[in-house]
Amino acid sequence: MGRVVRAALAGVLTLVALPMLVVVVASFSAGETLSFPPAGFSLRPYLELLDDEVIRVALARSLFVGVLVVALAVTAGVPASIALVRYRPRFRLGLTAYLLLGITTPLISTAFAFLVIYTRTGLIGRLWPIAVAITVANLPFLMFSVSSALASLDPHLEEAAATLGAERVQTFLFVTLPGMAPGILSGTIMIFVLGISEFLISLILSTVATQTLPVAIFGSLRGPVPPTLAAAAGLYIVIAFAVVGVLTSLRTTEQFFYRND
Repeated sequence: MGRVVRAALAGVLTLVALPMLVVVVASFSAGETLSFPPAGFSLRPYLELLDDEVIRVALARSLFVGVLVVALAVTAGVPASIALVRYRPRFRLGLTAYLLLGITTPLISTAFAFLVIYTRTGLIGRLWPIAVAITVANLPFLMFSVSSALASLDPHLEEAAATLGAERVQTFLFVTLPGMAPGILSGTIMIFVLGISEFLISLILSTVATQTLPVAIFGSLRGPVPPTLAAAAGLYIVIAFAVVGVLTSLRTTEQFFYRND
């Protein structure tokens, strides 16, 4: 049985890692068109990527959208999670279902709904409305993370702080907030990665002047595919590994993920 489990695990890991490996290897292709396996290896695709103004500007837009998505999601998601987990308001199930509509609604429906709203209000052609739409679609991921951290926080710690004379604000700042900080951090990084890599919503809501990196890559998929597009995808992989590395290297986050119950 152990061998079967290990074999199944190895198969799943291979399926997950194989696309990334193909993209990374192909991104170093020395040819003029993308091929796998490449005829030769070169850093030229990455150098050309850095010299491509369209890609550089699109990457900057994606990073801006990702940061804005994080700010909006934390501002809305953390208080909502605290209210639902700690205070259990009336119609809690209905409120929870409403806040989870972003993940249950197909992205194409969300994108077209925002397209109608933005067209009527004249907001097409700006970056921040794209960030708002992406936040609505991905907010549940942050709320799941924060709610999980809150649910695992021992309520007796808050009671002990109150018994020792701490006010509610002090209890929140020095007991509750540090306890749910790993959940906020992991949810924030997840939201950031989703924000910079969201394609469908960005494709429908962006214009030539506001296209993000996924849209710019898609727009370049006409005719022979240059290795620079694989390099752009490789850059996304590097960013994802970087944020995951930061996440898992922090002591409090490591304790959160690998704590023993």
